[in-house]
Amino acid sequence: MKAEQKQQKGNPPDLAGVPVAVILIVLFLIPLCVTLGEAFTDGQGHFALSTLEKTLTDPTTWSVLVFTLKQALLSTLASLAIGLPGAYILANYRFKGKQIVKAISTVPFVLPSILVVLGFVIFYGNNGVLNRVLMALFHRNQPVFHFLYSLGAIVLAHAFYNSPIIMNLVSTYWEQMDCHPEQAALTLGASRKNVFRTITLPSLLPSILSACTLVFLFCYNSFAIILVLGGGPACTTMETEIYRKARMSLDGPAAASLALLSMLITIVLLIFYIVLQRRLKRHEDFNNRRYGSRPSSVQSKTLIAIYAVLVAIFVLGPICSVVVRSFTTAPSRTAPMQWSLKWYRQLFGLSSGKDTMNIAWTALKNSLFIALSVALISIPACLSLASAAKRKGWLASSLEMLGMLPMAVSSVIIGLGYYFLASRIQTRGYVLVVLAHLVIAIPFALRSVIPEARKIPWMYVAAARTLGANRATVFRTIEVPLLKNSLITGAMFVFALSLGELNATLTLSDSSIATLPIVMYQLIGSYNYQGACALGTVLIISSLLVFLISEALKGKEHG
Repeated sequence: MKAEQKQQKGNPPDLAGVPVAVILIVLFLIPLCVTLGEAFTDGQGHFALSTLEKTLTDPTTWSVLVFTLKQALLSTLASLAIGLPGAYILANYRFKGKQIVKAISTVPFVLPSILVVLGFVIFYGNNGVLNRVLMALFHRNQPVFHFLYSLGAIVLAHAFYNSPIIMNLVSTYWEQMDCHPEQAALTLGASRKNVFRTITLPSLLPSILSACTLVFLFCYNSFAIILVLGGGPACTTMETEIYRKARMSLDGPAAASLALLSMLITIVLLIFYIVLQRRLKRHEDFNNRRYGSRPSSVQSKTLIAIYAVLVAIFVLGPICSVVVRSFTTAPSRTAPMQWSLKWYRQLFGLSSGKDTMNIAWTALKNSLFIALSVALISIPACLSLASAAKRKGWLASSLEMLGMLPMAVSSVIIGLGYYFLASRIQTRGYVLVVLAHLVIAIPFALRSVIPEARKIPWMYVAAARTLGANRATVFRTIEVPLLKNSLITGAMFVFALSLGELNATLTLSDSSIATLPIVMYQLIGSYNYQGACALGTVLIISSLLVFLISEALKGKEHG
């Protein structure tokens, strides 16, 4: 290892990633500077501090900020309450179906936010699946739950999205913890409760705080869930207020002022998260890791089974409800539901009646074009940055940091920057949407490529250079083949992320650009839930096909 570091220090810095980093920073900084610049204008292009001062002294701004922080805190606590028991089970027990529980817990990661919103309306609504089942069980004529379009609905939807983050991050850290101190305490007569309180919990606390900070950040920057499930002005957050000011009130300077305040808070949260991440200890002694034991008592088996069933219902219930609802229709309000392809015929223009919408083809074509463009551009960009960032030195660290920089800004603010830019250059076409998606998606792809680039053995590169291969040949014949699987993973993740992206697209685009999430949002807004379910099912199938294709490409490579 020391020889490798010494050799890398002796080599000249890899400048291959510099042009790509510069391009990405330009694509990120120009719209961001345009947004921040709007905060210091009076609405007519003249420099002024009046708008910023008015925004910061407006009681409405601070009430919106307080609610944003409140819902993020409650959502984080709910995610912790759901995810921490799962982390305990995954870290300490081995049982049949454990991999299935892990697989189910990853489902929310690949779902667009608008699809989650739709699933919650269909599953938890007053006339939703859950209420209908409970009404039938308890012979009631009124819904049992009335929490849709409220703070409770926001918290539950955020918990659906983010509890798997806590479950997976904490369980991974828990599995790597040295189990000897706990075993020694148990041997000396300490009870399991005291061992957990005095040894396990203090050791887990940094990972719990780190995961909760990340969840809090995601809930703070949430947009689509608040926009639809919030139900009105009482549940307005910073992101939805920025969108309302920019696109509905057409008050760009006020929206930019709110964006500036929101960014400052996001940066503080990110710094806190980074500090917590650095305090996490890495456990390299695999001999002391816990591998879990099989549950022996009836109580533990019952609790694990109940938790697994509840997680499956909680995660899969809303998604399956969307798919099932898309294939049903009622001839009249009092008639029972029947299986039908009516909504697909309407959306794809296959019906001959007056209700034909014929919008699905256009939305699907636009979404696939944008997502494919973003994925194809991201492959060489990630490859170049990862190749440079894997080396030692200030340049490599700077390139990695610059590539991750867009994660510090919410997608709504990025979309707002491109919206202001589009207004100045009098265009709002596909190019700006693709660029906005690219800025949002590249950091996530880099997170899957850079760790794999760092795993490439230094001796492979050194041997090739010793045999006379130049830097380009080494890159093409050694690094690219070894990074192929991670590049496929990153590209497919970017594709799926772009396919379901709503926040920046809704802020930036107008009615001339229709994507699957945008049309779904419009259908939900017009209470056409069946049509939205049909389009949501198309989105689910598209995301599933992307996943299957990526796995097939990986399998082909291994073969």
